[in-house]
Parts: sequence; structure tokens; C-alpha cells
Amino acid sequence: MKTFLLRTVLFVVLFFFALLFFAVSLSSYKEVDETKTWQKLNATVGTVSISEEVSSKGMTYCPLVNVAFELNGQQYTYPLEIAGRPCRTSLESVERSIATFREGKVIEVLVDPAQPGRVKPGTFSSLDGAFYISAFLATLALIGAAAVLVLPGRKPVKLTRREHVSHSNLSKKEVWQKVRELLAAGTAKSEVFSQLSGRGVKDSHLAYFIASYADPIRCDEHDRKVNILITIMLAQALIAFFLGLNLGAGMGPTAKWVVGVSATLIPLLLAWGFYNHRVGAYNAYILLALVQFPRSLEGFASNPATTTVALAISIVILAFVWYVRGKVFPDFAFVYPRKVKGKYAFTG
Repeated sequence: MKTFLLRTVLFVVLFFFALLFFAVSLSSYKEVDETKTWQKLNATVGTVSISEEVSSKGMTYCPLVNVAFELNGQQYTYPLEIAGRPCRTSLESVERSIATFREGKVIEVLVDPAQPGRVKPGTFSSLDGAFYISAFLATLALIGAAAVLVLPGRKPVKLTRREHVSHSNLSKKEVWQKVRELLAAGTAKSEVFSQLSGRGVKDSHLAYFIASYADPIRCDEHDRKVNILITIMLAQALIAFFLGLNLGAGMGPTAKWVVGVSATLIPLLLAWGFYNHRVGAYNAYILLALVQFPRSLEGFASNPATTTVALAISIVILAFVWYVRGKVFPDFAFVYPRKVKGKYAFTG
């Protein structure tokens, strides 16, 4: 499973997003940094209006706020740069962006002395949340890329002799370590449960530790199925990226990148979980998919064909995730360790 190809794909994807986020944060910083040499003046709001334009995305609404100010003894009237991309497809969003501007109101503005036609709101001189969010996500993605590249693949623990467990209580971390060691040594799961039951953790936690152990033999047997899941998650991350770009485009030039890349985080985290044989990734996908089903049906009345196809695809992927989890982790029923007649039951 720890193939060079998968490591390369995950590294390239995470590194790409790290560069993208750094570019977004750098762009935001440069825009703010250049205004440090601009003059802060008082300006009077002249006219406030919204124009309508027809584009490839349908009707687009553009705000226009003209302000009058005096610079070096001369009077100027120019449109205020409300945002880098003020035109949006949502009329309500545009109305909110100009709600604070009223004709005759005196506001603070920043004016470029070399180009008086460049006028920004006075609050533009400080970094906004988009800069800090994009910088944080860029650092997070870079750390993830470095981890994929540097950290070695997880190897099963091999014991040369059978280890007997003492009868003292253990912490959760110690119990989890004992479970891995005993199972890696070939001890039956039911025997591991008997040896460690009542040793400081609840039976439900112990059963989860045992059921969530990724047996190397099973992982090798179902390696292709897991690789298919990772490919599906990477494809979903790409689709989520473009959907996020489209959704965030109405919020501004920086927001579209923040929304676009943020939308890819869940699919990428799931791909990482499948790659590392974490049962939590399978359970998280199952729960998220089940929660999303009611929302998937909302558009059925207006577009039944597309909704039906999308729902069918979602069901097929969910069934496949459930199927693969059953092959790699056969001791789970729904998202809990399997019970038979009130007692935990394990295979092997």
C-alpha cells in the first residue's frame, strides 16, 4: 500500500495547495502593503448605484460608489474600489457591500498620490481575515506535504516471542500499544480481548482498538480496492476545488481561492486516512454521506434527472466505501465494533 506513486500524488497535491495558499496570502499582503504610501483623506459620497451586466454566468450586478475629495488643492471625483472583484451574481451580496455608503456621507479613503483615480476605503490599510486564513492553510498544507515525503511507512510490529501481559492497570495509550503488539505477533483477537479486558479501559474502547487494527495481510490483499478509494477521493477533491471557486467568486477574488481550497480539505483528509489504513476515515465518510443524503434530495423537484444521477453516484460510492471497510476491518457493524448476543465478536 505504501507505494511510491501514492506518496508522490499526495505530496504533489498538498504542495500545490501550499503554493496556491501562499500566493493568495502574498497577493493580499502586497495589496495592503502598497497602500502604506497612500494618503488618507476625507471624502464625500456622491452617487451610489448598482448596474446590471449579462455575462457567461448570467446576470451580474456591479456596485458603483463615486466619492469626491481634495488632493493637493485640486478637487477629484472617482469611483471607490470597494473590492478587487466587486461585480457579483448575487444582488443581495452587492447591496450588502454598499449598504454603509449613503449620498452625502463623509468617509475616510486612501488615495494613491501618483494616481488619484485609485481610491480605496480607509479600512483597507489593515490585513483582513482572508490573509491569516490562507497563510495558516498554506502552512498546514506544507507540513502535510513534508510529512508525506519524510515520514516512513507504518510497519507492523513483529515479536520474536509471545509476550505475557501483566495484571496491572494500563493507560489507553498502553492498551492500544499492547493490542498492536499482540495482534502483530499472531495472537487471536478474542484472546487479546480476554487478556486486556478490565485493565484500565472500558470494554467498548478495547473492542474498538482491536477492531480498528489494520492487519498487514488484509491490507495487502485489498490493496487495489483501497487505491481505487484514494483515487475517488482525489477526484472529489478536484471537483470540490472548482465548485468552491465558483461559490467563492461571488465573495471576492481572495475569497474564491480560500473557499475553493478549503472545500478540498475533507476529501484530502479522507484520502490520507485511506492511505494510512485508518478506520476513522471510513466511518467519517459513511457518517458524512448519510448526513448529506437529505440535502441531495432538495433539488429533485426542479431538476429530477440530475438529482437522481448524483444521488445514485453517491450511493454507489458509499456502498463501495462500506464494502472496502468490511474487507480491511471486518469487525465493524455500522461505525461500532460488532456484537453478537450482547458480546463483542471478532474474526480470526
